[in-house]
Amino acid sequence: MRRLRTTPLFAHAGDCFDCVTERVADYVVEACGGPLYYSQRHAHLQAGAGLPLLLDEEGRELWLVQLWHAFDDVNFPPALRADFWGWAEPLSVQLLAPRARHEALTRYAYDTVRSWFTTSTSLARSLDDEASWQR
Repeated sequence: MRRLRTTPLFAHAGDCFDCVTERVADYVVEACGGPLYYSQRHAHLQAGAGLPLLLDEEGRELWLVQLWHAFDDVNFPPALRADFWGWAEPLSVQLLAPRARHEALTRYAYDTVRSWFTTSTSLARSLDDEASWQR
């Protein structure tokens, strides 16, 4: 998320960037079975309350690309990436502003996105890593 601070997506977020970062992190931790940080800290807020933005299509794509980079930054287990992507990509649709939602919306399948970020060498290494995680 911190990589997003300098992007057009958060250009107008100002001081709200840190609170948005915390809310998103707390939500992801809880949604993945971790401590109930989101419920304890933010349950009193209505959906969308306090967010300085909703995504447009370009912002959604940027958010998803940065999520992919975050996988690499934290050495997210290759065997879990597809499952997590299967949860996060549909979530990104829910973060769209109403005017950005339409039938022709681009969906980003895990294998398609993975192909954007892998060379034949890194793809082979990633597949080897996935195989070792599954053992």
